Amino acid sequence: MPRRNTQETLIAMKKEILDSCIARKIKCLDGAKLLNMHPKAFSRLKKEYIEKGETALIPKPPGPKKDSNAKNRTPEWLEDIVCELARNNTNEGTIELSEILFDKYQIELDQSTIYRILKRKRIRYGLEYIPIEREKTQLYCLETPGEELQLDACYPFGRGRQICCFDAIDDCSRFVVAKMYDRETADNAIDFIKYLIKHAPFEIKRIRIDNRSKNKIKAFCKTVGIEVIVNDAHTPKQNGKIERFHKTIKHKFFWRYCSIHDDISLINYNLQLWLVYYNEQRKHGGYGMNKLTPIQKITSSLFNSLYVIPVEKVTLTMQSYKT
Repeated sequence: MPRRNTQETLIAMKKEILDSCIARKIKCLDGAKLLNMHPKAFSRLKKEYIEKGETALIPKPPGPKKDSNAKNRTPEWLEDIVCELARNNTNEGTIELSEILFDKYQIELDQSTIYRILKRKRIRYGLEYIPIEREKTQLYCLETPGEELQLDACYPFGRGRQICCFDAIDDCSRFVVAKMYDRETADNAIDFIKYLIKHAPFEIKRIRIDNRSKNKIKAFCKTVGIEVIVNDAHTPKQNGKIERFHKTIKHKFFWRYCSIHDDISLINYNLQLWLVYYNEQRKHGGYGMNKLTPIQKITSSLFNSLYVIPVEKVTLTMQSYKT
């Protein structure tokens, strides 16, 4: 009962303020401030009050309305066609289904719309959609720059253009060093490690590699005092940070600023310019980065390490002069 009285009091207050605005006793801007509303929202309320009367002042329940559908909602008959195509073409993805829909019915429908329809109808490629419980990924981030770097190589334009990009990413700061080579060989991998040691702004303790040329790389790293960790076969998730970086560098650099016909020296020059942006200006949203750039994360980690004073370095001089 008190709640009903409060609602009736609020409606009466709105009615009094709106009547004053209609009679031009107060300004609409002042009325919006009294009701703690945006001026445009207050104008819409005033217009609806003039058309419908006090019924416009009754609060409406939030959420979607049952009697009306969204204006951009796909018609039911079109959703049935999409579901039928998905059942009849079990091996085709949303892009192929969109093309089939246009070729067969001359209807243009975006692939994302088709995906949402199949997800909402709980149908996916002719089978009933059953959610699969996946193992939760254990995220981690090392605390010290250079403690471990993940090293790998990728072919940005496929195997048709025999150029590859050797790159390494720091597990702590996501600082990246990369260089272009004509092909992926053990000698080029060793040359890149030398380049990495020269250009990394921290001491490298360990690197993580896959099974390619692991024996030669281990032999060289042993001479420079770097530990080598080899991933298990067919487990790319063990160096997930560098694998995710390959997707970033392909979409944000190679496929945007380079051509498959460019000279390798020109690609490498532009790559070094882009890495300056990536390491010094681009804020990183990965785990443990807190929207910092790789250089800022390195600086922050080294600055925080100054507060950690080893116990063996603490002198007890003042304690020895006790009276």
